[in-house]
Amino acid sequence: ALVRGIARGCRLAGCSLVGGETAELPSFYPHGEYDLAGFAVGVVERGRVIDGRQTRPGDVLVGLPSAGLHSNGYALARHVLLERARLRFDATLPELRVTLGDELLRPTRIYVRQVRALLAAFPTAVHGMAHVTGGGLPGNVPRILPPGCRAVVRRGSWRTPPIFDLIERLGRVP
Repeated sequence: ALVRGIARGCRLAGCSLVGGETAELPSFYPHGEYDLAGFAVGVVERGRVIDGRQTRPGDVLVGLPSAGLHSNGYALARHVLLERARLRFDATLPELRVTLGDELLRPTRIYVRQVRALLAAFPTAVHGMAHVTGGGLPGNVPRILPPGCRAVVRRGSWRTPPIFDLIERLGRVP
């Protein structure tokens, strides 16, 4: 099931699974437990690098909707939901349409197809891209803005996935 999931992720991203190994550490992990880490390596032609240098005042900021928690968000989710609020994985909460466990196991959305379609439709119009993870919008969007340029984000112009509202409420997270 694990390899099937990784292979599905590779298909969604349009990339190949070119290697892998497993390490069994019986004296380190208890029976039935393991740690999994992965990474992706990409390449882009020098002339097609999108690094924010072309961004100018008046450009439009477009965001792709989040499907929910992604990589860096799980540490905060675990702390708030499991440790502070002491919720169980089988908890059914009004904010979620599934159990907490099912929500936490929801696969991370892979945005490659959407980004490629955007780049194909507007080959010269995309001047910068930011992967919004730890640090949120304030910590990531400025990294792609040239000096003297700022972004105006209209809070509330997007739907927030319910898991974030739950973490905000139970953890008093701004």
